[in-house]
Amino acid sequence: MPHYYVSHHLGSLENLAEIVELERVSFATPWSQESLRAEIVNPLNLTTIIKSQPDPDVGILGYSLSRIIAPEAELLRIAVVPQVRHQGAGTRLIHEVLKKILLMQVKQLYLEVSEKNRSAIALYQKTGFSIETQRPNYYDNGTTGAIIFTLKI
Repeated sequence: MPHYYVSHHLGSLENLAEIVELERVSFATPWSQESLRAEIVNPLNLTTIIKSQPDPDVGILGYSLSRIIAPEAELLRIAVVPQVRHQGAGTRLIHEVLKKILLMQVKQLYLEVSEKNRSAIALYQKTGFSIETQRPNYYDNGTTGAIIFTLKI
């Protein structure tokens, strides 16, 4: 497994341009730059960045956005660049988020995912999440369901 460097940020827009681009290539309905900016500067947000090197000039390989309202948190977004998917970066991101939010007194982490996103579902199950419930007709103009996962920390 490659070696990754992970950092956590509260309110930093340093990686916004890269996050916007990664959103664009990762999601059928990406968040806009304005929505991402608003979430990143939200005082309840934790942004986690993963890179191949700690050098600030090296591009990001992935990111996650989590909203922390202890004792709960929600993983809002997570994405890894297509070239390094299935190489452990997503798993490492989730593990690092879990370590960080545990220090923030979080006891349970939630997330939602499209029922069509099999890679993400496999990642969440691999990292210990359990299906809490499902929302039929939630995405894609009511044609795709959402799965709500939870993980007790």
